Amino acid sequence: MFGKFFKWLYPGIGIKRWVFVITIGFILSNLAAILVILGIQNNLLEMRVRLFGGALGLFLLAGIALVTGVYRLMKSMEGLMRKRGEKKTLVEIAYERRYLEHGWRIVCFGGGTGISTLLKGLKTYTANLTAVVSVADDGGSSGRLRQEFDMLPPGDIRKCLIALSDDAPLMGELLGYRFDEKELEGHSMGNLVLTVLTRITGDFGEAVRQANILFAVRGKVLPATLDRIFLVANHKDGTTTIGQKAVSQTKKPIDSVLLKPNPGPAAEDILHAVGEADMIVLGPGSLYTSVIPNLLIEGLPEAMRRSAATKVYVANIWATEGETRGYDLKAHIDAIEKHGGSGLFDIVLVNNGTIPREKRAALEADGASLIMYRKADFPAGTPYQFISKDIVDRASVLRHAPEKLSRELAEIMREYRTWA
Repeated sequence: MFGKFFKWLYPGIGIKRWVFVITIGFILSNLAAILVILGIQNNLLEMRVRLFGGALGLFLLAGIALVTGVYRLMKSMEGLMRKRGEKKTLVEIAYERRYLEHGWRIVCFGGGTGISTLLKGLKTYTANLTAVVSVADDGGSSGRLRQEFDMLPPGDIRKCLIALSDDAPLMGELLGYRFDEKELEGHSMGNLVLTVLTRITGDFGEAVRQANILFAVRGKVLPATLDRIFLVANHKDGTTTIGQKAVSQTKKPIDSVLLKPNPGPAAEDILHAVGEADMIVLGPGSLYTSVIPNLLIEGLPEAMRRSAATKVYVANIWATEGETRGYDLKAHIDAIEKHGGSGLFDIVLVNNGTIPREKRAALEADGASLIMYRKADFPAGTPYQFISKDIVDRASVLRHAPEKLSRELAEIMREYRTWA
């Protein structure tokens, strides 16, 4: 009981200082009351006036202290009160928030479902998360909004905002809700909110910054670029495929990808986050449509190489899409190095968890291949440390389990770095 009470006194929670101010207010009001009593009992008029004057001044100071303390205390607890529906006491929520705000600084690069899965787990370890999200999507609701409103695609940004929201899963249900009505058919509420914010602010980047605040995000979500770009794949037969959706579905072997038009330099807030990071995580996600596009932003690969962070590439569980059909782990790494150069990561985290036999057989019959680490594929002197762990989601064997993945990344941090 006393242990929970003393957690309120931890610095950084924003409670102790205002409780102290309120206490000072009560002390001043009591002193003022004592002066009033002494003034009533005193028969000398001059002394009575002095005592009443002093009491009036103390009452004024007490009032200021009490009003300020109560108001600021309520503001400090406002964010905590919104979470009273959880099965945690208010003090536990406050202590958790303080703990997370002093967690590792982690920057994640990716797009699609992969990065949102990663963020769901990592937000239980730290609130100092920066998600840098690819914005080349041109399919579905995002593609329609992109075309109709001449804006960047909001879909992957929305998924990351949901993943990092303090109010998930309710926020996930709200932002993920899709309309059936003809005019809005297929659009999600989150995509429409980002569209409206873009129209109000006149800038997609500012819209995303406001959304980070609006949705009570742990950390921040940033678009990889604010330029309106398209993904272009060059095939080994000399042909090209234009558009992220088309690239993801192509059955032709891909030689390289690029962004058209060529985007400008990486934003300063992204470069700053990379420079200050304790850990940088690349992936998981579709190789050519989610992971590599981030490496095509001018200045980002160089910033990643310069960073003193622990850098991890999280390999996919399977190679299933047309774009990487038949790729093994080495083919994924080779493609990343071809587009971003070497030295982008130090550690490769790959799954070694077992897949139920019937599910594995069904996927392999459809042409998918399980991505595993095989020592024979990498010659001596390969500049990566390979870590194989059980990080697969048993319910959906195509994806990582958020809690398993984040736990292994936390173990890597504890082994290679000290707590921030």
